[in-house]
Amino acid sequence: MTLTNEQIVEAKKQLSAQIQHLPDAQKAEAQKQIDGLSNEAIEEMIAQQTGGRQEIFRMIASKKVDSVVVDENSDAIAVLSIRSLSRGHTIVIPKKAVREKEKMGKKIVEFATGIGKKIQDSLKPKKVDVKVELKMGEVVLEVVPDYGDGLKEKEVSKEDLEQVLKEINVIKIEKKVEKIKKKKVVQAKPLKLKRRIP
Repeated sequence: MTLTNEQIVEAKKQLSAQIQHLPDAQKAEAQKQIDGLSNEAIEEMIAQQTGGRQEIFRMIASKKVDSVVVDENSDAIAVLSIRSLSRGHTIVIPKKAVREKEKMGKKIVEFATGIGKKIQDSLKPKKVDVKVELKMGEVVLEVVPDYGDGLKEKEVSKEDLEQVLKEINVIKIEKKVEKIKKKKVVQAKPLKLKRRIP
């Protein structure tokens, strides 16, 4: 498996995220080791981690991993993220693995944009961003609602995700009240006939 430079950078970024809980001195030493890893070492490490196992996005796309599905079509599946940046944070995963951002299909981007509109209409964030991201060796789209209070990653329970899904899928019906103008009915004057004497 040969990784692109972008995938190597992403792998190092993910490794750096995993050491954030360490004390400062240990974190600095670990970061130095991560920065010093060669491309071959990163590739070998990823191969060991995924050795024989199907990658997580492939498992979600084939529904081998239980997830909360927002929508799906023949090209992609949209699921709520368990490591959510905000309420309604959705990951759109292509059904066929995409390894480079430039190869993301137009239909999948349109699908993700549609999910963003659905979230905008139902959850009412200030805005919704649709971003193309490289994660765990695959390109996915992230639909991230922004409520204006900052984005912070947190673990979300399946029950909470299912509640968010219910809110996303609620169809809002707006009542349109039409004013009916009453037409003035003009009554015809009674016809007066002259009296006839026989």
